[in-house]
Amino acid sequence: MTEYIRNNAFKDVPVKESLAVSNDEDFLEESLEDIIDRAYDSIDSCDYLQAFKLFSYGSTLDDRDPEILNGLGVALCELGKLDESRLVLERAFRFNPDDAITCANLAGVHWEINNYDMAAYYYKRSIDLDPMMEESYYNLANLYIETGSLYMAFILCSELKKQFPASLDATDLMDDIILNMALSMY
Repeated sequence: MTEYIRNNAFKDVPVKESLAVSNDEDFLEESLEDIIDRAYDSIDSCDYLQAFKLFSYGSTLDDRDPEILNGLGVALCELGKLDESRLVLERAFRFNPDDAITCANLAGVHWEINNYDMAAYYYKRSIDLDPMMEESYYNLANLYIETGSLYMAFILCSELKKQFPASLDATDLMDDIILNMALSMY
C-alpha cells in the first residue's frame, strides 16, 4: 500500500517526483506524529527543505492528514514553489473544508500569487470557521490595505477590536488604517 501511496498520493501535484524520499533518511523509523513534530520544528527554524522532506515522507504514510498537507504547502511556499503549494493546499481544503488553518494557508498562497480576491475569500472563510484566529484578521486587514480597500480594512479592524478588545496590536492597526484613510484624501 505504501508504494501505491508514494506513486499516486499527489498525482495532481506537478512536483510528485520531488515527493519521493530516499530510504537513507533518518526519519523513516519514526512515528508519523514525531515526523510531523520534527517537520514543524524545521519550519520554525526556517529549514524549509528539511520540512519539505519530512512532510513529503509523512504524506506517503497519510496523504489526507491536514497537518501534513498544510505543512507541505507552507514548506513549498517558502521554497518558492507557489503553484505546487497552492495545489497541495487545495487538496488539503478538499479533504478538510472546515479547517481554518488550511483556509488561512491557502489565502496566504493566493496573496503571494497576487490572486487577491481568492486570498480575501479564504481569509474570510478562516475567520468564519474560527473567529479566535487573530492572525487571519490581521492578514486580511493588511491585504485590504495593500489593495487600497481602506474602508474594508477599517470595518474588519473594528471587528478585530470587538473580538480582541485588549489587543494593542489591533489598536495600532486601527490607527494605521485611519492615518492611511486620512492621507488618501489628499
